[in-house]
Amino acid sequence: MNRTAIFHQHVTTRSFELHVVSPGTGDMDLFWNTAKDIWRYVDYIHIREKQLSLKQRMLWAQTLKRQGVPSNRIIMNGSGQLAQHGLVGGVHWGQAAIRSYDKELGRVDRLRLGVSVHSLEEAKVAEERGADYLFYGHIYASPSKPNCEPRGLASLAEVCSKLSIPVIAIGGIGTENIAAIRTAGAKGAAVISAIWSSNNPELAAASLRQAITDSEKYAEPRR
Repeated sequence: MNRTAIFHQHVTTRSFELHVVSPGTGDMDLFWNTAKDIWRYVDYIHIREKQLSLKQRMLWAQTLKRQGVPSNRIIMNGSGQLAQHGLVGGVHWGQAAIRSYDKELGRVDRLRLGVSVHSLEEAKVAEERGADYLFYGHIYASPSKPNCEPRGLASLAEVCSKLSIPVIAIGGIGTENIAAIRTAGAKGAAVISAIWSSNNPELAAASLRQAITDSEKYAEPRR
């Protein structure tokens, strides 16, 4: 791999984000060893390990930070914590959490909040209740959803066109379809198997970043 060609500038706020979601296996060594190699190429790393307690997941975040991963790149899935926190830069919720939250969600002085949605109706509810961005999918056939029909690009385009907050496409995303989801209106991609099933996760992450760079020509003109 030509590190100097793809090893890009420090990741800041981008027009198209790359999220990497942990595989949910509970394998700490795999997670830490992979995360330390890929974080420079991605915008956010999600700790999504439902079988672990919040305390255990926070330990994972603490270890990432000790290995040099900036806390603002770390997203804790399933945590109800919204106040600013030194170990993570955001939280990510499912439908049950966002629908049961009965407080006013301000947009300042709190962690960034993402919500997973699977329909336009769910997306609108999440936006109305204060989500900062959404995961929508699955867009393509995905190993994590073997018995579910993918929602496809037309559905993604509809959701993107109806919302004002960023929609991140998830499900079967790889280098070969970054341009397509971007053309459909997605503001980012979230991946699982593209990284964790790769024999070379660092190269996989770098290739995804390069595909995003190459897809700039498909982006809407800046105003």
